[in-house]
Amino acid sequence: MTRIRILRAGLSTTVQDRGRTHLRHLGVPVGGAMDLLSHDLANRLVGNLIDAATLEMTLTGDEIEFPDDTLIAITGADMQPGMSHADGRRLALAQHCPIVVRSGGHIRFQAARRGCRCYVAIAGGINVPVVLGSRSTLLRAALGGHCGRILAAGDELVTGDVLGPSQSLIKTLIHVAPPSSEVLQPHWLVRPEELPHSDIATLRIVPGSHASWLTKAEWKNIHDIDFVVSSQSDRMGFRLTGHQLTIPQREELQSEGVAPGTIQVPPDGNPILLMADCAPTGGYPRIGHVITADLGIAAQMRPGQSVRFVAVTMEQAQTLVRQQRNRLNTSILGMQLALGMI
Repeated sequence: MTRIRILRAGLSTTVQDRGRTHLRHLGVPVGGAMDLLSHDLANRLVGNLIDAATLEMTLTGDEIEFPDDTLIAITGADMQPGMSHADGRRLALAQHCPIVVRSGGHIRFQAARRGCRCYVAIAGGINVPVVLGSRSTLLRAALGGHCGRILAAGDELVTGDVLGPSQSLIKTLIHVAPPSSEVLQPHWLVRPEELPHSDIATLRIVPGSHASWLTKAEWKNIHDIDFVVSSQSDRMGFRLTGHQLTIPQREELQSEGVAPGTIQVPPDGNPILLMADCAPTGGYPRIGHVITADLGIAAQMRPGQSVRFVAVTMEQAQTLVRQQRNRLNTSILGMQLALGMI
């Protein structure tokens, strides 16, 4: 068991895992990490199981103290992490690789200069109480995570038991680094996916139940329409502005099942892209669903960023997510080979 302390809190840092996937029929949102690929990668880089809890930082990061020697990995948004020193010196840290932080180390995260959400995995996982089968924070219900809330300065967290793969990583990194090093990190990184570019993000979608309700011209040319992520966006969903979709004849709908990635069109025509904390049901027309392989890209979009939708088939969507997971597995295998672990 190791400890971490929050010295300075960022905008919105929460404890997240892969969510509550089996309680939607009871009205409980899935929740969990917005960018599951970055969350899973961070955990695998430190030898955790992928369902271990990580820290999810949004737009601006925290300053964290590590009282004990700790194995960590930082993935997702580029928040310019660095080791802070009392004399003002700063040592930049790499992302997307395993790092051993020596006892007493301070890591300070800045505002994200690319992407939106940064993930910090710690060997053993963040050990907060399991609530309804998950350690993830559901803010609107003040449920799970650390006291059901955003982390604040002065909070102290502990990790679970460190698994064998994590212990092997620590020994390997210590062996290859000089004994006096304050932080042990390799000279390579693992990142199977790129963050969305600052100008425009492209999200692939499959048609929803009500895609035919759009005008034929709008659906045919959906890939040419630029939407903008509104500042009125959160973990429940992104409001998209810049173009109002037209549904000529609206029928009254009963609430039906929705999921992270569902694109709904309310009466004002400005789409809503549902995200991790969305409710399990919704009553607006559903014109499409962002494919699983692109939900991580969506999670990294920032307010003010432009986004386009490109329609694909269900078969293509299934192929793309398999390819994405294969790239992740290949990247982890390459890390293990580079460190001589296999």
